[in-house]
Amino acid sequence: MKRLIFSSVVTAFITTSSLQAFGLFSLDVNKEIDRNNALIKQYEEYISNLKQENKYMAEKKSKHPELFVKKPLFEDLKDKYIYRIKLNGAKADALNFMIKDDMVTIGMNMKQEEKSDYGYFYNSRYFSTSYTIPENVVQEKITHKVEGDYFTVEMPKK
Repeated sequence: MKRLIFSSVVTAFITTSSLQAFGLFSLDVNKEIDRNNALIKQYEEYISNLKQENKYMAEKKSKHPELFVKKPLFEDLKDKYIYRIKLNGAKADALNFMIKDDMVTIGMNMKQEEKSDYGYFYNSRYFSTSYTIPENVVQEKITHKVEGDYFTVEMPKK
């Protein structure tokens, strides 16, 4: 029994010494503590940044709650069809709405010009989508409006 315990202790000592010699096992606790503290500091910075981001998003949501309401983009109701386009903060007055050849077309041309000390910047984006008007819709009664951050097209059924 004593021989078994002794051989176990010797084996553990030899294994630890071998691992330490090859750098696979370190007995320098101070280095490990310093490394852990550095990781803790790094994670605390990440947590602080996430808290700031959450605060910013909560403020933005409280100022403009209509931008964060989620609605279905298409609804087939008893008396009408509803199509919605998420504006994502774009100005609704830049939208072009047109009914032609049994199609509803919605387009948006967004231009942005900016002059600064560093030069002149121009950005242009264009968005367009079209929907076929179903046969059971009264085309003369198709309406459109802006609801929060959605452009809504209502097509009443016959």
